[in-house]
Amino acid sequence: MKNLVWIIAGLLATAVVAALVLRQTKGDPHLREIAFATVITIVSATVALVPLALTPRSSPVAVFQAAFGGTVIHLFLTLGIGAAAHSLGRVDRGLFLFLLLAFYWTSLVFLVIAVTQVVRRSAREFQPPTATAAAPQSKH
Repeated sequence: MKNLVWIIAGLLATAVVAALVLRQTKGDPHLREIAFATVITIVSATVALVPLALTPRSSPVAVFQAAFGGTVIHLFLTLGIGAAAHSLGRVDRGLFLFLLLAFYWTSLVFLVIAVTQVVRRSAREFQPPTATAAAPQSKH
């Protein structure tokens, strides 16, 4: 899915900007925290696209529901993996929470743009099933 490539590219660009901003403001780029936040959001965004991959050539309603479910998966997966990284003491607590929040919202924007394109494409390409069966007979 080409949307995944754009999501990953956008998150990597966000990571570079975050490292540059932190280096200028704090003197330390905090690469460990940025790397954890980037990987967590890339993993959760990737998993969030799975429901869409499972609904090829479905009705626009089914594609929309899969897209919405994907955003919910994205939220809970980001929260869960971020909490695990925090609980294991792998990151600096204060900075990591702010970085994870910023990366979550950035990845959500990229994810929603990608999902919107998929939903619109499914609405354009969807062909409703034709009625080939005999019409129901009325009871007279």
